[in-house]
Amino acid sequence: MDKFLQDASKISKLPDKYDLFNFVVTAAVLSEWICKFYKKVMPEDLLRAMNGESETGLPIDAEDWIDDKSCLPNPAQGACRHICNAMRICWGTANASKHYYWQKSSGVQSIGAEPEINDFYSYFNTAVGAGIFINYNGEYYTVEQVKEILVQFYPSFIEYLEALQEGHENAP
Repeated sequence: MDKFLQDASKISKLPDKYDLFNFVVTAAVLSEWICKFYKKVMPEDLLRAMNGESETGLPIDAEDWIDDKSCLPNPAQGACRHICNAMRICWGTANASKHYYWQKSSGVQSIGAEPEINDFYSYFNTAVGAGIFINYNGEYYTVEQVKEILVQFYPSFIEYLEALQEGHENAP
């Protein structure tokens, strides 16, 4: 977790390409590590959500783990949706860095310096200003938004899983 937070601290509107790479890969690996380490206490629907197989499955409390909702492209859609998208963006980007192309299943369509605003949703729910924009299934996230979502999510999520594990170990 410390490495993830250290890598996240280096992400700004226009991060260095190596800092961006380190952050994305660390976030993807953290997600994978969490799934393996806490597998025994994670409900199946949560494992599916963490593995990108489901839009739902995060704990209900996860909505409240995002205190600063200004990082969400569309707060009305709920934090859990954006948490899942942020994790998938990191996974898809890290995977593309290994294979030199975007897999269709990743949902990541492009990364660039400017979003393509071509509908009302994009017009009203895309950040403005300088940044690195990620087109995920037709919705734009900035790298800073992804960082802010995950920096708020992961510490509370690990705390939640630790409590589940403690309860599991203390069960008769």
